[in-house]
Amino acid sequence: MKQKAVCISPLDWGLGHATRCISLIRTFESLDYKIFIAAEGKHALLLREAIPSATFLSLKGYRIWYTKNNALFIPAIILQIPKIVAAIFNEYFWLKRTAKKYQFDLIVSDNRFGFFHKKIKSVFITHQLELQTPFAWSTRLNQAITYAIIKNYAACWVADMKPPHNLSGNLANPKKIPNTPLWYMNCLSRLQEEADLNLINENKEEATCFLGIVSGPEPQRTLLENILWEQGNALGETFVIIAGLPDHKSYHKTTAKGTLYHHLNGAALKNEIEKAAYIICRGGYTTLMELIPFQKKLIFIPTPGQTEQAYLGKYWQSKKWAISFSQSEFNVETAIEQASQFEYQTPPFTAFSTTDLVNELKRLSL
Repeated sequence: MKQKAVCISPLDWGLGHATRCISLIRTFESLDYKIFIAAEGKHALLLREAIPSATFLSLKGYRIWYTKNNALFIPAIILQIPKIVAAIFNEYFWLKRTAKKYQFDLIVSDNRFGFFHKKIKSVFITHQLELQTPFAWSTRLNQAITYAIIKNYAACWVADMKPPHNLSGNLANPKKIPNTPLWYMNCLSRLQEEADLNLINENKEEATCFLGIVSGPEPQRTLLENILWEQGNALGETFVIIAGLPDHKSYHKTTAKGTLYHHLNGAALKNEIEKAAYIICRGGYTTLMELIPFQKKLIFIPTPGQTEQAYLGKYWQSKKWAISFSQSEFNVETAIEQASQFEYQTPPFTAFSTTDLVNELKRLSL
C-alpha cells in the first residue's frame, strides 16, 4: 500500500502558526504519513528543528511588517493588501505545480488562504472564525471574506476546544458559523507532552523572577525585547528573555541578572518555563495553548494594533486566566506587583489526540 503524503504550510504571521503545527505533524508521523512542509525563513528553521525527518519545500510567505506607531497599524496593513493577495495567488499555483510532482493525499493550510487544491482533500486550520476588528462592519466583512475562502476547503479545523469551554472566546465561537464542516481540535501544545503538572522546581538557586517570550513581526518584536531587557535589568531579579529569532544563532546577551537567548528548542523552553515565577508574553493564541499545562502566572502585553491579541488579553483577564497590560504603559515591576495580588484561575485544557485525528481523517475518507 502506498504511503500517504500530507503537505502542511503555516502562515508566517508570527511563529505561532508554525509551532502549533508541530503536535499535528508529529501525530501524522505516528500514523505513517510522509510529511512535506512548505515554509521559508525562521518558520522553516523552527519546524526543521522539531521535525527533522520531514521533507521541506521552499514557499514564500506573506512577509507582513508592522509599524512602530500604533495609529499607523491599520493603514500599514491596508498598504500591504496587494502583496498579501499576490502571495495567496502564488501559493495556490505553487501548490498546483508541486502536487503533480509529490502526489499529496492531503493538504493542510494553517491560515494560508490560497493553500488548497481542487482535486486533493484540503483542510484549513484557524481559531479566527470571527476576527475582532475596531468596527462591527469590518468584523462582518472580514468574516464574510474568510467564510468565502473556507468554502474552498473540505473541512475547517478549529484550534480550540468546543464551546462553552473554548479559550478564544468569540474568535472561535461566533454566532454565525461557516457551512464548511468544523472540527474542534482541542489544544495544540507542542510542550504539553513534556509538561508535568505536579512538577515543583526545588532548586531555588535556579528559579527566575520572570521569563519573557518575545514574538511577532518587526519592529514591534524588537520594541518589546528592548522594554523587557532594560526594565528587567533595572529590576534586580534574575530573568530570562527568548527573542524568538531561530535564524539569528549568534544573537545572545547576558548581564548580572539577565540572559537573552535567540531561540530555545522545546525541551530547553520547557525548562525555562518551569523555573520562572511569571511568564511575560504577547498573548498570541498559540503561546497561550502551550503555557496552560504549566499553570504559570501569565502577564500579557498585546502587540499594539493587533486586535486579536487585545481581545484575548481582555477575555483572559475577565476569566482570571491572565493579567494584561498595554505596551505603552507597561512597567515590569508594576506588572509583577499587580500579578502577585491577582486571583489567577486555571484555564480549561483538553489536549489534541491521535484518536480524534484518526476519526476526522476517516470522515474525510482518508
